[in-house]
Amino acid sequence: MKNLIHSAYSIVGGVSLVLAAGATTVSCSDFLEVPLESTVATSNFYKTAEEFDLGLTGVYNMLLSAEWANGDRYGSYFQGFLILGRVGTDEMIIPNNIDGNETELCNYTYTPSHRYISRTWYVQYRGIQRACVIIDRLTNTDIGNESEKNRILGEAYFLRAFYYFHLVRLFGEVPIINHEVTDLEMVRTEKASIAQVYEQIVSDLKQAIAKLPVSNANGRAHYYAAKAMLGKVYLQMAGQPLQDPNAAALAETELLEVIKSGRFALVTDYFSLFDASNEYSSEYLFDVEFANNGTTTYGGQVGTTDGVQTPNNLYWTAVWSTQEFYETFDPKDLRRDNIARFKYVYDDNQNLVKEDLSAEPIYYAYKFRHALTEEGRGAGWANWANPINFPIIRYADVLLMYAEAVWRAHGVPSDQALEYVNQVRRRGFGADIHTPDPEVDLKMMSGDEFGEALLAERSFELCFEGQRWYDLVRFGKLEEGVKKLAKYSSAATSQAQNFQPKHLFFPIPQDVIDASNGKIEQNPLWK
Repeated sequence: MKNLIHSAYSIVGGVSLVLAAGATTVSCSDFLEVPLESTVATSNFYKTAEEFDLGLTGVYNMLLSAEWANGDRYGSYFQGFLILGRVGTDEMIIPNNIDGNETELCNYTYTPSHRYISRTWYVQYRGIQRACVIIDRLTNTDIGNESEKNRILGEAYFLRAFYYFHLVRLFGEVPIINHEVTDLEMVRTEKASIAQVYEQIVSDLKQAIAKLPVSNANGRAHYYAAKAMLGKVYLQMAGQPLQDPNAAALAETELLEVIKSGRFALVTDYFSLFDASNEYSSEYLFDVEFANNGTTTYGGQVGTTDGVQTPNNLYWTAVWSTQEFYETFDPKDLRRDNIARFKYVYDDNQNLVKEDLSAEPIYYAYKFRHALTEEGRGAGWANWANPINFPIIRYADVLLMYAEAVWRAHGVPSDQALEYVNQVRRRGFGADIHTPDPEVDLKMMSGDEFGEALLAERSFELCFEGQRWYDLVRFGKLEEGVKKLAKYSSAATSQAQNFQPKHLFFPIPQDVIDASNGKIEQNPLWK
């Protein structure tokens, strides 16, 4: 998958036209930015299962596209989601010495015209449109054998659901486009309600579950990845803002099946999950795939956007941890080493050695890391092209989500739910995962206390993995989490001062509103 993912960037779409709603001219600022597939470009394609599979690779590619021309990088995991969902929380900030659009996202000073907001909308809908092409054209064909056809369809449904999941969590009400767009009459510009968008996501994931194999190639969706994703979706529905009263119990059922399958387990070495050495371990369910193909092909950037200061610019240190988050850790928790209080310098022999910064207010985000030597990194490595994948669902997340689902469904944790949380904690403290440890384990507690402890444990375990913003929103704690940073004299102070209730959702991009001729309205608090 790491090699395939770079080979078919433009397979779905080919030469495409982007038409503005209500107009007959070509526009680059369509209300949805959905490419209308050219019949010339695609009329001779999608004749074989291999071509559908290659087209499916194009659907995956929107997760990681680094293209400059369309601004894809600002709405994908190559760059955009290294900012969205991570900064602007109580975990991660943009340091004061960084200028640009990223700082506005961190400090809550962005507007509806912000580049990242516009391109995030654009990229998700491009992914959705590409998935629709696969689903619509393959569903009623006899191409390939049944299992191959089902696998391709299942992956397309999974990805369409995932792109909509991004949209509904970030923007709230958004239009639903669930068929291939070939003419303007098929495009409905009105926004669907949050509940309707989640209904579409659930429907797609159920289709994916019905069609996907229990295992698949690395980087491809499979049955248990879809089950875990459906559990994650139900869990988000159970919290703010939707507060669906039935969703938590549904999440509990889906996640328990993943756990009871016996296919997944926590690895012993937590940090091996984030340096490209152990990505396809027993803890892996689904991630965004990046490859190190040398200086002519883009790989990933999370391993360099984050990191510690070095004299040879191996890391960019564009994002930092917050001081508050570092101080929240128990000093005995080994996961605190996700935050570095040191930098690398050259010694007299030109070897990189650590210099202690513990007396200075610097808290580098150092979860994703690569080797410091050329031999360790590989000759083709570049700081914008490294092979570290971005995790979407790990088994530790499944265990913590299950515990949250039980708590939300029943008001209190069960013994089993508490045990799953403690297994994650024990690994974090370097204890045996399956042996009770009174010095590490959480004790049985009331429902409210457990909710607070669980939210904290998710942060300790999943920090910098793009989970925190969504977690804080779901728990109704985003404003509280951001504003408690005001006591620190740092970049975190600005975001604490600037946060407003409207920031629970991003604004609809201004170019989308303009091109829709007012049919798509701005989110209420942004008007």
